[in-house]
Amino acid sequence: MAEKSLEQGSVSIPMEETKRAGGAPPDAALLTHLKKVENHITEAQRFSHLPRRSAVDLEFTELSYTIHEGPCWRRRGCKALLKCLSGKFCSRELIGIMGPSGAGKSTLMNILAGYRETGMKGQILVNGRPRDLRTFRKMSCYIMQDDMLLPHLTTREAMTVSANLKLNESMEVKKELVNEILTALGLQECAHTRTHSLSGGQCKRLAIALELVNNPPVMFFDEPTSGLDSASCFQVVSLMKSLAQGGRTIICTIHQPSAKLFEMFDKLYILSQGQCIYKGTVPYLIPYLKNLGLHCPTYHNPADFIIEVASGEYGDLNPVLFEAVQGGLCSDGVKKNSTDKSDPTSSCPTQCNNDSGYIEKHTFATSTLTQFCILFERTFITICRDMVLTHLRVMSHLCIGVLIGLLYLNIGNDASKVFNNTGFLFFSMLFLMFAALMPTVLTFPLEMSVFMREHLNYWYSLKAYYLAKTMADIPFQIICPIMYCSIVYWMTEQPPEAGRYLLFMALSTSTALVAQSLGLLIGAASTSLQVATFVGPVTAIPVLLFSGFFVNFDTIPKYLQWSSYVSYVRYGFEGVILSIYGMNRSELECPGMVCKFQKPEEVLQLLDVEDAKLYVDFMVLGVFFLILRLATYLVLRYKVKSER
Repeated sequence: MAEKSLEQGSVSIPMEETKRAGGAPPDAALLTHLKKVENHITEAQRFSHLPRRSAVDLEFTELSYTIHEGPCWRRRGCKALLKCLSGKFCSRELIGIMGPSGAGKSTLMNILAGYRETGMKGQILVNGRPRDLRTFRKMSCYIMQDDMLLPHLTTREAMTVSANLKLNESMEVKKELVNEILTALGLQECAHTRTHSLSGGQCKRLAIALELVNNPPVMFFDEPTSGLDSASCFQVVSLMKSLAQGGRTIICTIHQPSAKLFEMFDKLYILSQGQCIYKGTVPYLIPYLKNLGLHCPTYHNPADFIIEVASGEYGDLNPVLFEAVQGGLCSDGVKKNSTDKSDPTSSCPTQCNNDSGYIEKHTFATSTLTQFCILFERTFITICRDMVLTHLRVMSHLCIGVLIGLLYLNIGNDASKVFNNTGFLFFSMLFLMFAALMPTVLTFPLEMSVFMREHLNYWYSLKAYYLAKTMADIPFQIICPIMYCSIVYWMTEQPPEAGRYLLFMALSTSTALVAQSLGLLIGAASTSLQVATFVGPVTAIPVLLFSGFFVNFDTIPKYLQWSSYVSYVRYGFEGVILSIYGMNRSELECPGMVCKFQKPEEVLQLLDVEDAKLYVDFMVLGVFFLILRLATYLVLRYKVKSER
């Protein structure tokens, strides 16, 4: 058979054919079609451009996992989620981890994939050797239950980014590979569709396609059929089956599959209350349960029956099942099954680890600079297409600029309207701060799941992602304040001097960039979208309160004066006042007989900024910018480590 001649690095895609014998009635053909379809794999169905990888067997012994209950300041003891699990998952097998809710399926997957380390005991072996986590992460991928995809990229663009990040090949090879994968997974017709418009099944297949680019020998799937209809479920499980037959180890958690999907699995690993109640082949499950006195009703889905047994619907039989597994009854069935079959894929073949043809390295496939360039381009495209973050932001700056210009029309040189003008300058700082703060507060909470998936699957480093993410948004964060300032400065009739105009724009832009940095920090540190949207405006209150507009520095109590130095808006507002009323400005026009603030120096004295220096304001805003950006990076780094 062609199946036996597959190379370890090749991938097969099933082609289902219903062969109708000559003269056979239509019912016979239908019955033949309803039986389990065999995969007829030919040379033409291989991926010719995938990198060659060695097959991997995964083994774990005496695996336990405990967590601390309660918050860190009030521990309530420990809880064991997994207890003394052992097993072996071989290449060319589709392994299903089953069990009722709370049995520990996802926990076991996370530990095997390397997503959880703290609290784990036991040994995990890769091809008979202790697992090196960083190397294993490079040869495996984890496809999560929710398909975390960037909504503004097309299917082909997402695949191209994945290929560019994960492969160090020529562009022609990458394009050919992307086309092969899209065709094989049935995504060619939606190649130019943005991911937010894809169906559930297409999203799942795209999530698989993105990880298939570098041909990982081990693939983990968490509830791959969740939320899909029966046809999409069959497509996804058929795809996983064909990937396994191509030489991979495919491990997935599955909650309650239909009988049609259930029989497609090569091996089962069934959990209940954190312990194994069955490990072995699908055909042996019913005889195994029968030996223990558990008879599955005729025409009853065996998957439903074992879940009912594990859930206690037939009494508390878990201790009996635990003892049977510990006593080796499952392994006897596996041996018997493997001797009955002539198919070599039913047992683990001996792997030749030395002749792998591919040396796994700790480093990423591409350099940090290459990663930065690819991610910068991706982020820039995403920002340009984002209606909320970009289009509304541009429109709001233009509309609010015109509105403020009309409200404060021609007051800039009027000595009788100095208070109105300082109010305009303060509101400008306030608007630019909120316009920069709030959209970026949402940046990391919305994309954190995508980043975690890609980073933990070894697409790119944290520093490349962070630099690209922050640098790509800076041009927009500079253009928007410039548009606003260009409108309001001339409409309000501020001093018609290029130097003052440029200083006003520079200080406004600097304040917006610091506010953006604070927004990124809040978003990165927040545990959810709701927390981020609440904390963002709340942090702005003290920043505005101590900015020097509402309360002069001398009026603030001694024990609170330090807060004024922490308010970055203070330095922006102080600098703007100096740029408008400082630098030896000539006297203002007085429409009446007497104007108290005709001399600009009196305005500076009133606001207690006559001794301030413009260069100090710029320097302090620059320090705020750097500190907040560095703090955001450290928070993200901590979050990545705490995930394990």
